[in-house]
Amino acid sequence: MKPAFVLVHGAWHDARAWDLLCAELDRRDRRAVAVELPSDAAAVGAPGYARTIAAAVREVGPEPPVLVGHSMSGIAIPLVPALAPVRRLVFLAGLVPAPGRRMADLQAEEPMLGDTGGIARDELGRSYWTSPEAAIATLYHDCDHELAREAASRLRPQARTPHEEPCPLAAFPDVPTSYILMREDRMVRPEWSRIVCRDRLGVEPVELPGGHSPMLADPDLLAATLIGLARA
Repeated sequence: MKPAFVLVHGAWHDARAWDLLCAELDRRDRRAVAVELPSDAAAVGAPGYARTIAAAVREVGPEPPVLVGHSMSGIAIPLVPALAPVRRLVFLAGLVPAPGRRMADLQAEEPMLGDTGGIARDELGRSYWTSPEAAIATLYHDCDHELAREAASRLRPQARTPHEEPCPLAAFPDVPTSYILMREDRMVRPEWSRIVCRDRLGVEPVELPGGHSPMLADPDLLAATLIGLARA
């Protein structure tokens, strides 16, 4: 049986970020389920995200799926194998936590993020993009203009909680793991991704051309890459 894919969006997004990729995977006779995280809920952190993801993983059955986490959801996907069976973890232009450490501290120490000048915070401490143009320039610079405008219009606030809590892992789960690095990423620095892939995950990244949102810019290439990883 071909494994399904469970897709987890990054900060500010919702499950619709995966629509084009889901269509491409369906065209290749692969099932895909997009998870909606409660990422605008100020009190919910990575363990809460992991519980939401694990519920989707269990519903996919009977075979363990490939779990794909984009960007910020890289903080949460390593917590899922303790809650539900997973065939492979795939970090897509993802943040990678360090066991026992706060992501906020890692961000202060490591040059992981690119241009965040268009981000502000609301009264609940949640981050948000101050204009569609700022979001497009960082998140969607290589995407079709109309798709980028539509995606930017759907962005919502992102709670700070996942970044402020220590990662509850003692070690990364014993599950096959891959990292897809986007060479022109303006949000998560490719140079940082290369280092943490080797030092933290113990893998070599799969490098693709393009920016931070390949599910919009090139869903065909991303679908083919994910299917290749699922076969590994």
